[in-house]
Amino acid sequence: MSEDRRQALRNWELDITRPIRVQTAAGQVDTAVMHTVDMDASIEDLRMTAMYLRSPIHTLMFSSKGALLGANSSALEACHVHTPGAAVESVTLKTLFDMGLYPGGELEADCAYEEALNAVVVKQLTWRHMQPHRSRRDGKTKWSMIDMWPMNQSDYFSHHLPTSTYQDYTTLLSLRMCLFAASKSLLDSQMAAARLCGGVHDPMSQDPVTATPAVLVKQYNITQHKELEAQLFLRQGDLQRQKEDLEQVSVTMQEEKLRLQQEAEKLAQQLQAVLNDKFVRRNTFDAETPIDKTLGYLETIISGSTPPLQQALELHTILSQSDTNLRQPVGLEEQLLMGRMGSDEAPQPWSSYAHATAEAAALTAFEVPTFLDALVSPSLIPDVERLLHTADSSWQFDVFAFAEATPGHTLSVLFFYLVKQSGVLDGMYLDEGKLCNFLQKMDCGYDPLTPYHNSTHVASVVQMTHMLLCHGGIIKSKAMDRPLMWGTYWAALVHDYEHGGLNNDFLVKTAHPLAITYSDQSPLEHHHVAAATRVFLEPDCMYFTPQSWSPEEVGMARNCAITQILGTDMKKHFDILSRFQAAFKRPAVHSAHQQTPHQSLEWDKVKPEDKTLLVIKCADIGHLAADHNTHKRWSYKLEEEFFRQGDRERALGLPISPLMNRDQAGGMTRSQMGFFSIVGIPLFQALTDLFTDAQPVLDGVLANYKHWEAASQASGPQLKKAVSAKRC
Repeated sequence: MSEDRRQALRNWELDITRPIRVQTAAGQVDTAVMHTVDMDASIEDLRMTAMYLRSPIHTLMFSSKGALLGANSSALEACHVHTPGAAVESVTLKTLFDMGLYPGGELEADCAYEEALNAVVVKQLTWRHMQPHRSRRDGKTKWSMIDMWPMNQSDYFSHHLPTSTYQDYTTLLSLRMCLFAASKSLLDSQMAAARLCGGVHDPMSQDPVTATPAVLVKQYNITQHKELEAQLFLRQGDLQRQKEDLEQVSVTMQEEKLRLQQEAEKLAQQLQAVLNDKFVRRNTFDAETPIDKTLGYLETIISGSTPPLQQALELHTILSQSDTNLRQPVGLEEQLLMGRMGSDEAPQPWSSYAHATAEAAALTAFEVPTFLDALVSPSLIPDVERLLHTADSSWQFDVFAFAEATPGHTLSVLFFYLVKQSGVLDGMYLDEGKLCNFLQKMDCGYDPLTPYHNSTHVASVVQMTHMLLCHGGIIKSKAMDRPLMWGTYWAALVHDYEHGGLNNDFLVKTAHPLAITYSDQSPLEHHHVAAATRVFLEPDCMYFTPQSWSPEEVGMARNCAITQILGTDMKKHFDILSRFQAAFKRPAVHSAHQQTPHQSLEWDKVKPEDKTLLVIKCADIGHLAADHNTHKRWSYKLEEEFFRQGDRERALGLPISPLMNRDQAGGMTRSQMGFFSIVGIPLFQALTDLFTDAQPVLDGVLANYKHWEAASQASGPQLKKAVSAKRC
């Protein structure tokens, strides 16, 4: 409706409303307002005027049934845009809802329509409904809002009649004192007055013409609003992610702050220790040679620590002097003189120093304090030393406790200690600094995520090798000279180097580069030797010196190590066992219950490689002799490694190897009885027949065998019962 048309309607209202004087009683005249109903005005004009006065923003009026009662031209034009070619009569309130794009289709549109009608017509509520629709102009999705109000006629009259006039008007209507245009009949005028009178008192939403419920509607575009909402939502998501990132950064910074504080405290403690060590008066004798000091300095760097600057300056001063004897304690004469002058005690004879040194060696049991201090936390050194003493003499060493006390250095610390204890390094003149480098690289070559073949397993093999050599009667029998002993220790150290947790069969089946390189012949074992040898040949790991051994002795140690490492391939087990028994003229042992008497041997007539055939093989499965809890722990670790290989075989579409199917109950642990009877007990029996001092290890194996046997007997009835139930 144009502004001119609205002004004309306002003037019309003023024209049909004028005051009159009415005698209401004898001698009493009141002033009233007479309302003239101009019946020549169109119904459309009446509805548009009522709609405008009720709410100027609305552009459409519908009945309670959804039929169109009135609309301005722009609203009709918008409806025709969405439903081109439709007649005015065909535009309904339902038409507006049908314009939307609903995921539930027509059913969802009908539900939305019924819900809106119920709210506006029945409950007399204002209602808003948002809906998307497809633009016919550009095909894009747009959003519109349908704003619906109830058309309350009492609101209409009370909106433009003063209170007194409104009451007068009501009275006039009740007395039927209205004047009507001559062009209309009196009956029509009375009916219209009755409708108007009813509208005054009816609270329902009504059409001012038909006195029936009506709905005012305004439809407008909210696409930009929805786009802003979407942008705001995305921005909120970005801000939330930024908040989470900042929180994570904050946590990281707090952790880093804590780490730096701990490091600062540690450095402060070290500094205080250095200051105490520097300024406290000493009466001890510094027996370290320049070489010892240099090696200690390098070991500190290798272990990841930072040596004190003062130590570096002192070392530089010592080495830069032209008259420095590298193999003599620094300032030997000055120390002797200062010791005599500064000490309040009488000088002791050299025999007493020698005796004290021997006692200290007996107490500490090893001569590598610098190496141990560099790799182990000071608070753990007492526990580590206690465990090392146990490792030197126990057939059932708790290697897991030792691994927890020496994380990352378990193998290197244990190996260095045990070879020192064995005496194999005496007179070898090895470069111990380079040996330590080699040991730490060996430690790093074992993956801690591999359940079984890791550095802890290798440490247990090294410890069992040491026990067999030093306490099992092998060294006592003089079966091995020093090169063979060193080759045996070295084989124990590297026998699983860079093991990936997959066996030889898997490498061969998958055409692994190692299998191709070694022609499918023990690819893992060949790789262990080759990879460890390459590390040994690195300049900072070549621990042999010209004074160590002759080339022949070095070759003998290497051949011994290669033979023993290749012998750990279980496919060669029975061949090696038969070869061992033939070399020492032993009858074949094929069961767990056969025993043969010990016989004396002439070791000079035995080939060097035959003397060490079973040492690493027994040590490699040495957990069979451990205490039962440790043995079971190793068994389940090996079972998990088997299951992981089975998982990979399943993923590659390969047949799952025996005992490696995770879906089959028991896994590897089902075969323990057979493994003990066929492999374990005959192997250790053959060794103890030759070296009787190794009897404790056989006793440990038999004890674990009895545990598995008892468990098998206990689970037998339950297994039969389960099978019977399954069959039923």
